[in-house]
Amino acid sequence: MRSKSFIIVFFIAFLVASVGCQKTKPSPLLNEKLTAQNFFELVEKVKKDSLLTAEEIDLFSSGVARYSNFVDSLFNKSIKEIIDQERTLRRRQSYINLATNAIVCYSRFRYDGWKPIEIDGSKFNVFTYTISNISKNDIKKIYGYLQFFTTSNQLIRAYRINVDQTIKAGQFTQFQSTFRAEENNQNEQFLIKSLEENPRSILVTWRPMYIELDNGQKIDLEEK
Repeated sequence: MRSKSFIIVFFIAFLVASVGCQKTKPSPLLNEKLTAQNFFELVEKVKKDSLLTAEEIDLFSSGVARYSNFVDSLFNKSIKEIIDQERTLRRRQSYINLATNAIVCYSRFRYDGWKPIEIDGSKFNVFTYTISNISKNDIKKIYGYLQFFTTSNQLIRAYRINVDQTIKAGQFTQFQSTFRAEENNQNEQFLIKSLEENPRSILVTWRPMYIELDNGQKIDLEEK
């Protein structure tokens, strides 16, 4: 009985080891470099290569799509290099999404409006907004960008917002930020005209970049 049990255990261990080796064996295709001459050929090889994982194919596809308007930038890069680059970009974006969602768990931003003003002959744009602290800790600082988009989701203009004033737990505060008008900036002129004539044609978003609580906790998306 002991002999049979040993054989069974050994056989199972052998199967597990075999499967593990198969899963970790990299495809030789990963080291092949793309050129203008072999681009389509490599794409066909990817389709037939059973050693490439679904994740690797997906990352390669995303990497190719990223350079669709600059295809020459793909050439002389190996498939592995393109995959690794895309994986790094995705990881960074995933962290940005996580950090942004974490900031939103503690705060809410509401855009309240815009008005032009003139001081001593100089024109300024004043943006009003409200930040709510929905947490149980005071917010000491919160920074980010007030972003304006077209209805087709094209960024028109972004303004840096720095709030260094404490926002008490469970409370909200309205703020105003003033920016000198840039009359030679075509994007800003388009934005101002749209806000004057058809404000509903403009989409406004808040992109948080930094938050610091009174207990010392913070999230910094600009930290290298």
